[in-house]
Amino acid sequence: MKRRKYLTFAAVVLSVAMMAGCGDQKKEEKAKTEEIESESEEKKTEETEGKEVDPETVLDFKASDYVTLGDYKKLPVEYPTPSVSDEEVEMYIEEQLAENVTYEEMDRAAQEGDCVKIDYTGTIDGEEFEGGSEEDCEIILGEGDMLEEFEENLFGKKAGEEFTFSLVFPEDYYEELAGKKAEFAVTVKSVSEVNMPEYDEAFIEKVSEYHTKEEYESSIKEELLADSEAASVMEAQENALKLAVMNSFTEEYPEPLYDLFYDQMKESYEIFAEMFGQEFEEEDVKEEALNLVNEFLVVKAIAEKEGIEVTQEEYQKEAEKLAKESEYESLEEFEGDYGKADIMIQIIRQRVVEFLYDSAELKEIPSEEYYQEESLDGEEIELEDEELDGEEIKLEEESSDGEKIELEDEELDGEEIKLEDGE
Repeated sequence: MKRRKYLTFAAVVLSVAMMAGCGDQKKEEKAKTEEIESESEEKKTEETEGKEVDPETVLDFKASDYVTLGDYKKLPVEYPTPSVSDEEVEMYIEEQLAENVTYEEMDRAAQEGDCVKIDYTGTIDGEEFEGGSEEDCEIILGEGDMLEEFEENLFGKKAGEEFTFSLVFPEDYYEELAGKKAEFAVTVKSVSEVNMPEYDEAFIEKVSEYHTKEEYESSIKEELLADSEAASVMEAQENALKLAVMNSFTEEYPEPLYDLFYDQMKESYEIFAEMFGQEFEEEDVKEEALNLVNEFLVVKAIAEKEGIEVTQEEYQKEAEKLAKESEYESLEEFEGDYGKADIMIQIIRQRVVEFLYDSAELKEIPSEEYYQEESLDGEEIELEDEELDGEEIKLEEESSDGEKIELEDEELDGEEIKLEDGE
């Protein structure tokens, strides 16, 4: 199945660890994702058959009727310096080694580092529960892919063994399962030793066109640097668009455009909610949809003002490129999943962010400094080189931009209060 990419809506981040298993974790996760997406596509087709969105209808409006543009040229845009560390090269090599592991079935008890393939069925009060059963689940013992209490019961077991055990789910587990006692019936199908290849010249020649570690690592660094450069340009483009949106004012919006983004956001939330066993708030969907509407209104207004247009020939070329990147076999199939309106929106958006990037006043920031400032949002204030004789330090209205910091009821005998981390 093709890999579906979400073109217009932001990724929904749900920080929940799945209990689903994992000999080859990436393949298992991808298979699960594709299964959910396939079901979603079938449902979407049933619900929207005969209701294809007409791009001319959705995009047939004048953006200036809804948005007042602010400054969008020569914007001061910061972006991270492209860089590649030795650790990143090492991580890349480790990933290559992991992708080339081999498995040898063993006639012995399972031990640390082994890959154990099992079938298991979980029940609570005698009833099976969602996500509590799986066949041909592969688990690398010691990697923490399953709950620790679950894994502990697999150590010392051999292929062919059948057994049961119970555990109590942690209080911070999924809400539906937290604190509940479950019984698991397990059948061990195989125990395999995981053999990691040696990082040597033989391995390098197997996975690349190079013969020495020096050549291979140099090529990796070049590849990663190219990726980093592309990522920095994209970051700058997105930062420029964010500033343009912040500088603009939107009052109303065309309903067909909102409906398009709302449907996409809701589908995205539903997929991730099912994948991670979570629920989502309707208000979150509406808020994200409105954010996308406001952004595109600014995008379209800039495109109209600067004469940025997409001809049918250009649409065909760009849409085919997007379809290929998303691993679709044909443009028709790609358009069937997304619709021409959504694809056209992406093409126009990309043209505009490139325009904003080209006209921006760019400032390169060292990567470590850039991402540190981005990640710290009023989380910590460090006081250095001072003695405090007062009873209390009260910080009010603190922000990552340092708008206001009020110190009350204190005396400072030291020379300096140093506010770090952008606060």
